Amino acid sequence: MKYVDIKVENVMISLITRKLFLSVMIFAFTSIAVEGAKKSQLTEVVSKYKKSNLVKIELTKTVKSKLLAKENKYKGIIYLSANKFRLNIEEPDKNQIIFDGKTIWNVQFPPKELPGPVQVAKAKLDKNTKKQILISSLISKEGLSKNFKVEKEVKKDEKVLVSLTPTQNELSVKDLEIVLVDKKISEINYIDDVGNKTSYFFEKTDFNAKGSTQIFKYTPPKGAQVTNL
Repeated sequence: MKYVDIKVENVMISLITRKLFLSVMIFAFTSIAVEGAKKSQLTEVVSKYKKSNLVKIELTKTVKSKLLAKENKYKGIIYLSANKFRLNIEEPDKNQIIFDGKTIWNVQFPPKELPGPVQVAKAKLDKNTKKQILISSLISKEGLSKNFKVEKEVKKDEKVLVSLTPTQNELSVKDLEIVLVDKKISEINYIDDVGNKTSYFFEKTDFNAKGSTQIFKYTPPKGAQVTNL
């Protein structure tokens, strides 16, 4: 791989990392968003996620690009425990997001047809990093309750559609919708600041998943190219 290709790839990793950080944080801190909405069904639903020791979610993620007029689809698994997260994307390309409560790791594996080193982006959750990745409002003490407002809940057949809007102009999310089915989160949909629509479809949720908190720890493999954000 040429040097210029590596530089371009590192820039792309940084951009992708920021979007993935935001996606994971939106899901993770949805529970905080509705603390003040006593009548919201979302409050009851997210309490199950907060009380579980380890939640495992099999999902499909889609990203519809407004500029390119195309849709990309990804398959993966989210692990959730307290304020720790792990997102494993297996298809079509393998990558991981690991948040251990202090550090966020974005791990990009090289495609099989183009072997190379693992690309790792690392970010500490300090004040500067929060501003750079535009999620400072999501990980503040107030969380989403300060930055998103529950506009309405609409029951449609077996689904409950919860619409939220951002209250802070600095966020890169223009709209957020959470779909509830059988007292579980079924979908999370949002539109970013450039018009791309990202959707997470939760196909199977296990509130009593077996596993250890070791899955939230990460050490870059030997030879990995690590970028500090």
